[in-house]
Amino acid sequence: MRFHISVNTNQPIEIVWEAFIKPENMLHWTKYLEKVEVVKGKLGEIGAVSRLHYLEKGKPYILEDKLVSYEEGKKIGSQVSGQRMLINVETFFESLNGGTKISMDWDGTSDSFIMSFIFKLMRRKMIKQAESELHHFKSLVEKYGETFPNKPP
Repeated sequence: MRFHISVNTNQPIEIVWEAFIKPENMLHWTKYLEKVEVVKGKLGEIGAVSRLHYLEKGKPYILEDKLVSYEEGKKIGSQVSGQRMLINVETFFESLNGGTKISMDWDGTSDSFIMSFIFKLMRRKMIKQAESELHHFKSLVEKYGETFPNKPP
């Protein structure tokens, strides 16, 4: 399953980039995300691996996020795996009239027939959630700049 989403923000690319790459900020705008744990390498280093700890409807699960491409201020590419899914996400940042356009390409597959079927059934919901999260990020970066408050709103 593939989709593309984008949003424009009034903040300059430098602020948007810094806000986006801070793991602690992810807790504010990524639904159900409770903790980001870097387990290999360091942020911005290709091959770095983080564990993303989620709690959805009382059920915990962990996805692994491997950084596969990184062009500072321009692009981040991740390979997210777990729960019998493999998701490639590329996020692009483009300076636009003093603000920033953020574009995201999402490509998910599964080695499980059931998960592949669920992907198809939930396509609209998954796109809507990704759009909601990206718009929430936009509102946070426009309100707080590159550093979000200590506790998620």
